[in-house]
Amino acid sequence: MECDRYGVSDRTATSFASVVLQDIGIVHEGEASHVAAINFAAGWALERNVKIKVFSVSKSSIEAIRSPKVKSNFVLSVTDNLYNAKDLVSLVWVKTHAGNPGNELADHFAKIASSCGSDMSIPAPYSYVKKVCKEFLMNEWNSYWKNSTTGKRTKEILPSAILDLLMSNKYVIYLFTNHGPIPAYLCRFKILNNPDCLCGEHGDVDHYLTSCMYTKDYHLVLPTGAARTHWTRKLCKNYLFLNRLKSISEISRKICDDLQRL
Repeated sequence: MECDRYGVSDRTATSFASVVLQDIGIVHEGEASHVAAINFAAGWALERNVKIKVFSVSKSSIEAIRSPKVKSNFVLSVTDNLYNAKDLVSLVWVKTHAGNPGNELADHFAKIASSCGSDMSIPAPYSYVKKVCKEFLMNEWNSYWKNSTTGKRTKEILPSAILDLLMSNKYVIYLFTNHGPIPAYLCRFKILNNPDCLCGEHGDVDHYLTSCMYTKDYHLVLPTGAARTHWTRKLCKNYLFLNRLKSISEISRKICDDLQRL
C-alpha cells in the first residue's frame, strides 16, 4: 500500500509544521503531515486487520517514530498506534522523485488533498506553546517599555527588554536606575538636603562611577549610545565588575551617612 501523505491535507502542517517535531530532528515544513499519513495508514490497517507496507519519502519521519528519545506527544501517539498494529504495518523509505510509480501517485493525491482534503488537528507540543507564550509576553513587555514615560536612564542603557539581563543584583539595579544610596536620589525624598557629594559635585551614579575622588580606585569609562547596551550586557555578568560596583556603592552609602550627620 502506498500512502505517503495519502488522503491527508498538507494544511495539517501549516502553523505547527516546523515546530511539532523539532526536538527529535524533524525541522522541515510538511514533515508533520508525513507522520500523520503514517498514523492514518496504521489506523486503516488495524481497523481492517490487513497487513500493509507503508512507503514514505520522509526518512526523518520514520527515524522519529523509531527513536527512543522522542518527546512529542503527537509522535508518541503514532508510535503507540503502530505498536498496537503489531506486525500489520511495516515502514519503508523510498527516494523522492526517482520515478517510483507508487510515490508519483501518492504525490498526485497529495496535491489534490492540499486543495480539497480534510483538515486534521495536530496538537501543539509544549515547546511550541512555550515559544508562542514567550514571544507574546516579550512583545507586550517591549510595547509597555517603549510607551512608558518613566525610566529614562534605564531606557538609555536598555532601549528594549532583554531577558538575559534579568537579575536581582541590587548594585546593577542602582547602575540601571540611578537609585540607591547616592545623594541625588536621597535628596528627592528629603532624606538629604542637598544632591551634591562631599566632593562638591552632583552626586548621581555616574559621578561615583567615573569622577568622584572618593571612588577613584574603582572608576570606569562609560561608553555612550548603542555601545552602552553591549557594554552593560557584557559586564553585568562579570564577577570583578560586580565587586567593583559593590565597593562603589558602599563608599557612596558612607558618604550619604556623613552628609546626614552634617
